[in-house]
Amino acid sequence: MPRDIGKFLLFYVVFCGLPARVPSFRLYQTRHLTKRGKTTNKLTPFFKGNPFYLCAKKEETIFKEDKNCIRIEFRPGVGGEEAVSWSDRLLNTYKTFAEKKGCIVEKVKDVSDSLIVRSCRNITINKDGKEIETSLYDLFKDECGIHQVKRIPKNEAKGRIHSSTATIAIFMHTNEEIGQESIDPKDLKVTTFRSSKPGGQNVNKIESGVTILYLPMGIKTTCQEERLIIDRHKQKVSLKLTQELNKRKAMKRLILKITEIRNSARENKLQRERSKQVQQSNRSNRIRTYNFFRRYITDYVTNRKINLDHFEKAKLENIFNI
Repeated sequence: MPRDIGKFLLFYVVFCGLPARVPSFRLYQTRHLTKRGKTTNKLTPFFKGNPFYLCAKKEETIFKEDKNCIRIEFRPGVGGEEAVSWSDRLLNTYKTFAEKKGCIVEKVKDVSDSLIVRSCRNITINKDGKEIETSLYDLFKDECGIHQVKRIPKNEAKGRIHSSTATIAIFMHTNEEIGQESIDPKDLKVTTFRSSKPGGQNVNKIESGVTILYLPMGIKTTCQEERLIIDRHKQKVSLKLTQELNKRKAMKRLILKITEIRNSARENKLQRERSKQVQQSNRSNRIRTYNFFRRYITDYVTNRKINLDHFEKAKLENIFNI
């Protein structure tokens, strides 16, 4: 009798969708029930796409917080080739630090040598024995300004100490491209109209054309390119399918327009912020001096001296003013 009950329960689980009513469990092909949140590579999902397929989708990296997506620009200042070398050294050190913190770092070169640093969440740093949770922008924002270095260049034959500078600028960065999933359907107004294009006797009688209006920005796109499709099985015009194809094309055009406008606005804002941050590289505006000869860093914002080893080991949390 217990075996019959077990078979009945198994039959009910597989064919009647019981797991769909038990949100804390998943059903796998090996018939193991595991608590949600605990995953194993040994188990494979069972009947993907069915109503009782309860496995969570693979976590996607979505950078919704602007403060956790930043752009760091590095520019050589006074000092010629040594300034270029110093700017590269700063870039590589910041890149190493961000990667150690689990950030995604992309090196780009357009208006300057830059780093695009992204994180899907706030990062945690340990400073003076305390754990501090902060966004990328709040962590790096005080690095804006002129960083001076005093060291002996590799090509210096007489062993003289040279002084040069590099400028760092920090901006919140947004992705250039957007997807349909980032647009709230409530912000869209979709209407249909009768197509004015040639396409058969029904083309001007049925509303197959589609117009999409993006309410927040007042952008409108239209598509009436798809001809009316005949359903061979039912021998009639498939209006819904034709409208859907036109809607997809109109949506693609809308996304392109929104992306273009947002990119233009972003570039204008970036130029304004850059003009404020990027100052003339001279030694009177420096925020920090890295003295490789004496092995310490002078921070002019907090009036403190810091061991240079923190910089050379990319332990920037001990240098940042946070």
